[in-house]
Amino acid sequence: MRRAIWIRMILVVILLGGAVYLLFPAGKPEIPVIKGITNSWGDITAESSEIKTNIIVDNPNAFTIPIEDVEYEIFMNDVEMGSGHSIGEASLPAKREHTITVLTRLDNNKIPEWWVTHIRKGENSDVKISGNIVFDLKLTEYRYPIEYTIGSVRTNILGGKERYQVDEASKEPQVRSIENTWGEVTADFTEIRTKMALYNPQPAPVYIERIKCEIYMNGIKMGSGLSEETLLLKPRGDTEILFYTRLDNHKLNDWWVTHLRNGERTSLKIKSELVYKAGEKEFKIELPVQEKTLETDILSSNG
Repeated sequence: MRRAIWIRMILVVILLGGAVYLLFPAGKPEIPVIKGITNSWGDITAESSEIKTNIIVDNPNAFTIPIEDVEYEIFMNDVEMGSGHSIGEASLPAKREHTITVLTRLDNNKIPEWWVTHIRKGENSDVKISGNIVFDLKLTEYRYPIEYTIGSVRTNILGGKERYQVDEASKEPQVRSIENTWGEVTADFTEIRTKMALYNPQPAPVYIERIKCEIYMNGIKMGSGLSEETLLLKPRGDTEILFYTRLDNHKLNDWWVTHLRNGERTSLKIKSELVYKAGEKEFKIELPVQEKTLETDILSSNG
């Protein structure tokens, strides 16, 4: 009985060995090697932003290797933005390099969630890819992990303190300096704190009735602010005032589309005006427009 069992086992080993030899006459199959990865923007719509990824894979084996699947997700500051799938030929030719093309669609509705993390991290973001290429090696499958940073977003949206030359011969209040910093950040809004030094050339105090501020990004009005109380400017000197503006985070989807379509470039404008009283009359002054250019290169670190 035992002898019969041993004979069967030997026959199984011989048959398996013959099958392996027939499948892989050159020996044990080798694992394909990724030689390079490049990324570029594809279709940009109101709903999604497409990333086209080309993965160059070298197959060192003398046989074609089918690709069972490509599992692919993209993250911006650990916020899952979307997933991808491969297109085109789903196999690696023998003894050749082959390019696997993966299309990943970012969900634009996730942009506000990412924005909050970006601002809270000091305007820093990492864009990462995580996934697997699943190869069919005949007798088994092999999952080739893909984990790498494809780019980064480093911005300085508000810039630094801006100073202006005042005309002491003028009788109107004038801006000496403006400094914007981030305040409270929530899912719904992003607060900008504006510290402004106003110069009053007159020998008497001047009452500022209100200061109005509007912020535009690529022509989209993102938010506005209005000072809530009357401000007193001391005579012949500078008075520092503080007021707040809120960006509507729900408009970030629209801005994002314009930013990508404009080559990852945004024109930021902050327009302000103040209304002051002299005697019984009110006067309106347009303050200097703050203009900045925001540029990113999100897919810069191509693997």
